[in-house]
Amino acid sequence: MRPVHLIGLFLWRGGILLAAVAAAIEAMRLLLMFVDLPPELELGIAFVLAGLALVLVSLVLERLRDLRSEGPLRE
Repeated sequence: MRPVHLIGLFLWRGGILLAAVAAAIEAMRLLLMFVDLPPELELGIAFVLAGLALVLVSLVLERLRDLRSEGPLRE
């Protein structure tokens, strides 16, 4: 793939990710307007969700590295 195509794909996927994160943040703000939680609990939930996201990203990256190192599965 040409570098211009790779940059375009990166920007496209990055835009989708940014929009999804912004939508999730707005949804959480809307939910927190109706539910009165202490700030400590809100922060704890945010850390748990951030940790879960990091674990999922690391699992995907590890799987991609494994796929590259294994090569095609031909017998």
